[in-house]
Amino acid sequence: MLQTMRDNSKGVVAGILVGLLVIIFALSGAEALFSSGNTTPTVLTINGQDISETEVSRAIEQQKQQLRSRFGDSVPEDFLSNENLREPAIENLIRRTLLTQAAEEAGMTVSDARLNGVITSIPAFQNLEGEFDPARYQQSLRMLAYTPASYKRELTRDLTVNQLASGVSDSNFVTEAELQHLVNLNFQTRDFSFATLSAEKLMESISVSDSELEQFYQQNSERFTVPEMVTVEYIDLSVTQLAEQEQIDEAALRQQYEENIEDFAPSVERHAAHILLEEPSDELIAEIQAKMDSGAEFSELAAEYSDDLGSKDSGGDLGISTGDAFPEEFEDALANLSVGEVSAPVETEAGTHFIKLLDETGGEPTSFAEQRDQLAKQAKRAAAEARFIELLSELEDLSYNAESLANVAQQLNLSVAQSEPFARSGGSGISAFPEVAKAAFGEEVLTHGNASEVIELAPDRVVVVKKIAHEPSFVRPMAEVSEEITTTLREQKAASQLAEKGEALQQRLEAGASFAELAESEGLEVTSLEAVERSNMEQPRAVVEFAFSMARPADQGTTVDGFGANGEYTVLELSAVNTPEQELPEVEKPALIEGLANMLGGADFASYQQYLEETADIER
Repeated sequence: MLQTMRDNSKGVVAGILVGLLVIIFALSGAEALFSSGNTTPTVLTINGQDISETEVSRAIEQQKQQLRSRFGDSVPEDFLSNENLREPAIENLIRRTLLTQAAEEAGMTVSDARLNGVITSIPAFQNLEGEFDPARYQQSLRMLAYTPASYKRELTRDLTVNQLASGVSDSNFVTEAELQHLVNLNFQTRDFSFATLSAEKLMESISVSDSELEQFYQQNSERFTVPEMVTVEYIDLSVTQLAEQEQIDEAALRQQYEENIEDFAPSVERHAAHILLEEPSDELIAEIQAKMDSGAEFSELAAEYSDDLGSKDSGGDLGISTGDAFPEEFEDALANLSVGEVSAPVETEAGTHFIKLLDETGGEPTSFAEQRDQLAKQAKRAAAEARFIELLSELEDLSYNAESLANVAQQLNLSVAQSEPFARSGGSGISAFPEVAKAAFGEEVLTHGNASEVIELAPDRVVVVKKIAHEPSFVRPMAEVSEEITTTLREQKAASQLAEKGEALQQRLEAGASFAELAESEGLEVTSLEAVERSNMEQPRAVVEFAFSMARPADQGTTVDGFGANGEYTVLELSAVNTPEQELPEVEKPALIEGLANMLGGADFASYQQYLEETADIER
């Protein structure tokens, strides 16, 4: 059974999971993930397995990335706060951990061939042509602080979880009886009549007394409460803004280029190959060394001995490095080789390497014209950063106890702006930053009328705010909202009366009265329909859907029911449920069976996850 589940694990789904794994760990930061001295506190324990604060932070970053990928810049930054995403991230961690534990208990494994295939299919490890690139693979692992062995362990875990999901979901099947039942439901038709009562006429005769207005106003004062609002003036100081104002001295740029011309020479590029031995014995190292000494081809030895699945089939080729793609020990050894030379065994965190320098190239410095724009950008940035530090100190001094920020801005040759009125929850523009809203409603600014302390929005951006207007919270006067209340109360009364009339009509129908005669006496129009299909779009969708939700009538009888919505109440009388004989073409059966099985399998897996959570020992 387990082997069947392994063999049937879906490659595409596994690839997606692994791609997400790469994104998650890239966002989380290498140091936090792989520091051997990590002593972050335990947040929860799941069946005896501790989940650390680091893992929760990593899961929060995953949530942020998924939301940004799906909604782009339309997601408010405060919605992406750690506080908002923490609980959903913890719930996802719980589900993932429980599935991992279940997969391990089931003894699920992943073969080396399967693992190698997944690695080579991950887009993050491929070049622009969609082919696996050993150099990008090594660089990505290096950036994520992975060794090939540790990355394979993480990958194996996620693939086994995918096997578990596939094993549960794919184990469902559909019988001929279930399939025929689905077909019958799909082609079922219904005969029914309906009439719709409208509140429009009722509204004309409904009145609202002064006492009712007053009572509603008193009981629902929060509906008419305008929140406390504040308007501020502010100085927004940023390096980016200052850089745009900087002027460039062309002579200084050229002098800088001449003085640092060596920096504009392309780095030496070294094309490397290696044989990786993760946990070699002295005998194995000696065996490989002896074969190389006797003239064996390096590429053949890599294919035979290397534990690096990403490069062994390409002769150990790792691509090109400019000196920062590989671990320091690796780069040092590579730099000391001549083209075609193979190093002695080199130790890194990944294991033991035999390294071969395949090629080495360098280049002449690029011209001033080619470097000019980049030099100008760097010069502007450097000058702006220096100016930023200088202005930051002056801004702190001048804004303290300042009567107006306009005077401060004038002295510093900066601009002052004014916000729109905003509440404690923030607003748009500068007030969208939670730090700004908090400062604006703080005691220093709101109560004492002083300028705020310098508020850091980013490492290179600060703002100072000062109140210029304040509107306390207040309840709108009765005279201002009486018309709104009157409309609300009339609609409520109309809806209540409409429901009463509709229910009375239903009772008379259930007692055996004729729908047509009742409708005529009430001035209603009855619509009678036969053989209406579930997908009917000619009649109101709400009516058709409600008709198909009603219980099947007893023999020779009818079913009566009704519903209200949008100022209307509809009464329905269902007279027949028709199930026409419908044979599904054989050619269509496989696709329908697969779709139904997938739907039922998904429900089974959701139930299985719920079972794991209900029976787990989770300590928060």
